[in-house]
Amino acid sequence: MGKNFNRFKHFIRSSLFLSPYVKNYILLSNARSGIHISGLIALLEIWMIVSMVIRIATSDTTFPMPWMIRHLCAYFLLLLNALLMLWYCFHFLHGDEVNKRIGKAIKIIFCIASVSFGIYISYTSINPRGQGFAFFTMELFAMCIFVWHPIGSIALLSGSFAFYLFFQNKLEPLSLSMQINSFTAWVAMVLITFNNRHQRRIQAEKDENLEKLNSYLKFKSQVDELTGVFSMTYFRKKAMEILQNEDVDISDLCFVFTNIENFANYNEKYGFSTGNIFLRRTGQIIKDIFEDDLVARFSDDHFVILCHSNDLEKKLDAAKNKILLSESFVQLAFKAGIYRPTERLTSPINACDYARYACNNVGKHFGFDIAEYDDAMAKEFRLKQYIINNIDNAVQNNLIEIYYQPVVLAENGKLCGVEALARWNDPEYGLLQPASFVPILEEYHQIHKLDMYVMENVCRDIYNAYNLGLPITPVSVNFSRLDFELFSPVAELNRCVETYGISKQDIHVEITESAIASTDTKLMEAMNAFRNCGFSLWLDDFGSGYSGLNVLKDFNFDMMKIDMLFLNKFSENSKTQPILSSIVSLADKIGMQTLTEGVETEEMREFLKSIGCQRLQGFLFGKPMPKDELMRKIQDGTYDTSVLAVRKRGDKGQIG
Repeated sequence: MGKNFNRFKHFIRSSLFLSPYVKNYILLSNARSGIHISGLIALLEIWMIVSMVIRIATSDTTFPMPWMIRHLCAYFLLLLNALLMLWYCFHFLHGDEVNKRIGKAIKIIFCIASVSFGIYISYTSINPRGQGFAFFTMELFAMCIFVWHPIGSIALLSGSFAFYLFFQNKLEPLSLSMQINSFTAWVAMVLITFNNRHQRRIQAEKDENLEKLNSYLKFKSQVDELTGVFSMTYFRKKAMEILQNEDVDISDLCFVFTNIENFANYNEKYGFSTGNIFLRRTGQIIKDIFEDDLVARFSDDHFVILCHSNDLEKKLDAAKNKILLSESFVQLAFKAGIYRPTERLTSPINACDYARYACNNVGKHFGFDIAEYDDAMAKEFRLKQYIINNIDNAVQNNLIEIYYQPVVLAENGKLCGVEALARWNDPEYGLLQPASFVPILEEYHQIHKLDMYVMENVCRDIYNAYNLGLPITPVSVNFSRLDFELFSPVAELNRCVETYGISKQDIHVEITESAIASTDTKLMEAMNAFRNCGFSLWLDDFGSGYSGLNVLKDFNFDMMKIDMLFLNKFSENSKTQPILSSIVSLADKIGMQTLTEGVETEEMREFLKSIGCQRLQGFLFGKPMPKDELMRKIQDGTYDTSVLAVRKRGDKGQIG
C-alpha cells in the first residue's frame, strides 16, 4: 500500500513540477501541434466562409439570412484566431524572439475561441442531431491535442462542459442519458489530456537524459579526465580552427610541448595515486599561467599548449618554479620544446610532434630547459620519419648491406673472425651509418626487422662460403635488448642455422652491456639458451655502461669485447694502461677471453698483446667492408686465414 502511495505521489509531483528542459519540450510540442491544428482549422473556416458567402450571394433560402450572417461572423472570428495561432507557432519554431507569456495567452485565447465556437454552433444548430457534434469536435481540437497543465486542463474542460450543458438545457431539458454521456465524455477528455501530458513528459525526460548523456560524452571527449585540462581530441580540433582563422596572426603562435623528467621515479617513490595528484596540480598550474591559451594533456606527464609568443619563456619559467616547488626528495626537471607554425594548413598533430622533438633535444644539453624546433632539428626529424617509414622497403629490396670488420689474433695478426655491421644504401640519403638509423629503430621498436635481416644474410654468406670451399670466417652478430621482447632470437637463429646447414661454431652472439644493465629473467633465460644450443656468447662494449661488474657476476660470457672508448687518448692518459691491464686480468680469472675494439696504432697493438688480450679489432686491421672486398682480400693474401677451418655444407636443413 505504501509503495503504491509513493508511486502515486511521485506521479503527481512529476506531473506538476517539470524541469526547464521538459517545459521547453512541451512548449515546442504545443507549437508543432498548433501549426497543424490552427492550419487545419484555418482551411476549414476558409472553406466554410466561401461556402456561406456563396449561399448569401445566391440568396439561398435553405437557412435564414440572419442565421447565415451570424455563422459567417463566427467563422471569421475563429479564422482570425487560427491565423494568429499559426503566426505565433511558426515564429516560435523558427527561433524568432517571441515572448512565451504572449504565446501562452494566444494558445489559451485560441482554445477558448475554438470551444466557444463549438458551443455556439451546437447551440444554434438547425439540425438537432448535430447539436453536440461541433462542440465535441472543437473540444478535442482544443483540449486533447495540446499539452496542458493538469489543473488548467480540468478547469478548462469543466468550464467548457458547464457552458455547453447550460445552453443545451435552455434549448431542451437535459435527459438522464445526456447527463451521463456528457459526464463520461468529460472524464474521457480529462484522461486523454492527462495521458497526453504524461506521454509527452516521459518522451521529454528520455530526450533530456539522452541530451545529458551526449553532453557528458562531449565533455569527456573535450576534457582530460585526470587533470581537467582539455583532451588532445579537442586540442587538435580547436587548434586547427585557430590556425585557419584569417584574423589570427600565426607568426605570433607557438606550440609548446612540456615534459617532467624523472616523473617515473616520483611515481615509484610515492605511488600512482600521489602521482595523479601531482599531475592534476601540474595541469592546473599550466592552465592558470596560460589562462587565455589552449592547454591540453598530451599523455602521461606531458602537456601541450597553443599560445602567443609574448612572455613565453617567462611563463614557462613561472610554471617550472611552481610545479617543482613542492618536491625536494625526487630530482624532477621541467623541460619544454617550442614549434612556431609557418602555414595555416599546419597539422596540429605534426606541430605537437615537432615541439616534442625539440623537447626531447633539451635532454641532450645539460642546464637548458627550453629548446626551439629549428632547421637542424627539422632535418633530423625528417630523417627519423624517413627511416621509420622506409625500413620495411629497405629490407624487402635489399637496400641494407652487410659490412664485415676483421678481428685478428693479437699474438700473430691472423684473421680469426669478423663482425657483421649494417649499412643502409638509400637512394635518397646515400650510405647511412648505423648511428643514423639504429637508435631510431630501437626508439620505435623496429630494430628487430634489421637484426633479423642481418642474421639471415650472414647465414647465407657463410653458406655460400661453404659451397665455394673458402676458409670460413666466424661472424659475430648483434642483438638488441628489444629483440628479446619483439621476437625469439634463439628460435630464429636456430632456424636460420638449420635452414642453411651451417655450423653453430661459425656464429657468435653479441649482447651489449647496456642491454643487460639490470637483471632481466627473460633475457638471462635466452642467453643461457644460446649457450646450451652451442653458440658462443660475447659481451659487447664492456665498460660503456655503469654496471659492468654486476653483468660479469650475474651472466656467463665466452668473450669480453672491451669498448673502444678505453683507447681514447691512449698515449696521453696515464690511467688507461693500468685499467686495461686490470680488465684483461679480471676476464682471464673468471674464464673469459678478451677482444679490444678501436685499435688504430702499433703502440696500442703491442700494449694489448703484452697484457694478454687475445683478439683485436680496429682500423689498424681494416675498416668495415662489403663481403666481396673481404673475400678478395682473403684470396689475395691480405689476411692470413691459416687458423680458419674450411667446412663443407652439412646434410641438415634446406634452403628456403
